[in-house]
Amino acid sequence: MHRGFILKFSVSSKLVFLTLFVITSCVYTFSGGYPARLRKVYIEHIKNRSDRQDLTLTVENLFIEDIQNDGRLSITSKDKAGLNIVPIIEEFGKSPTEFTEGGEVTVYTVSIKATIKTPIKGDSVYFLKDTMFVGKGVYKVGTETEAQGIERAVKDLVNNFLDRLFEVKI
Repeated sequence: MHRGFILKFSVSSKLVFLTLFVITSCVYTFSGGYPARLRKVYIEHIKNRSDRQDLTLTVENLFIEDIQNDGRLSITSKDKAGLNIVPIIEEFGKSPTEFTEGGEVTVYTVSIKATIKTPIKGDSVYFLKDTMFVGKGVYKVGTETEAQGIERAVKDLVNNFLDRLFEVKI
């Protein structure tokens, strides 16, 4: 008899926990903080203040592609957008991070620092004002190219930007 009581308590505890988990998950999911009107975005042409001027078009294309692939934002024309995204490349860096015993570089890390402004259409305010983001990408010498490192760095940059954008509560 005593054992059955413990079993019932255990099963009911699990049901209570599961019910609370589902309820809190639904509240979290439906309460969201990112306004629907700001999901339509216009991406300005990337400005490049770094020493690597040859990156501008590559970074711009990858930036747009990664935002489209993420799917949380819809890229549209400037007049239909609720939010503008204004990326500015501030720095490009490439540094060796792994070496052979003989001192030869085997791995490089590419980093891209960018300020991303997000003015809200029709307002004189920014959703995120002049926020600095860093993206890093690694590539192996001999089997990969610097372009692959740059692609990974831009993907990391976009992920960091989107994470910050969607964690802001209004």
